[in-house]
Amino acid sequence: MMSPRIPLRIPSAFHPQSGSDAKLPQGMETSKWGGVDHETAERCRHGKRPRRLLCWDGNNTGRRYLACPLRGKFNMCDFISWVDDQWPPMFQRVVASIGEVVGKFKKKLDDLQVDLLEAIQLRNDAVEENEAILSEKQEQLLENQRLEREFTMRTRLAQTTCSTLQNRISNDLYDKNMLYGFILCMFRVIVAILFGIALKK
Repeated sequence: MMSPRIPLRIPSAFHPQSGSDAKLPQGMETSKWGGVDHETAERCRHGKRPRRLLCWDGNNTGRRYLACPLRGKFNMCDFISWVDDQWPPMFQRVVASIGEVVGKFKKKLDDLQVDLLEAIQLRNDAVEENEAILSEKQEQLLENQRLEREFTMRTRLAQTTCSTLQNRISNDLYDKNMLYGFILCMFRVIVAILFGIALKK
């Protein structure tokens, strides 16, 4: 049989208003116990219907209670109304020991998550470094290809220029030989004419 609800006004020294380091019990909603309680006549300090929560905090773990429906520790007031009676001392000790075990496992899980995140970060760093190296190699390859194309073009241009110069030199030599032959022929003709004139005299 469900025990009657026990309204509890927690002193401000335990659950103070904003500005204190103390905190309200940690609670969560479940499929069977959660949401705003529309059946109770109780109201929180804001005058709103309370929210149903299941405590998950220390010796009160597993107890149902009503609390302020607002979200966020700075918005919630210090209203708490316990639905279940306080656990017997023996059960409280069991709950406390279970809480310690859960806390240890949670710490191990947090440590494993930190290690996992560090491993993921290391892997991401290695991937980024590898990608940077590949990108640098790709850029170097493209630069080498560009230099090779430029060298090929310059080589072809040099070959073309050399061929043109050779052709010009050959043409110039041919023209000079032709001119030399023409001058030699003219010289022979002039000598022959002069020789003929001399014979006539």
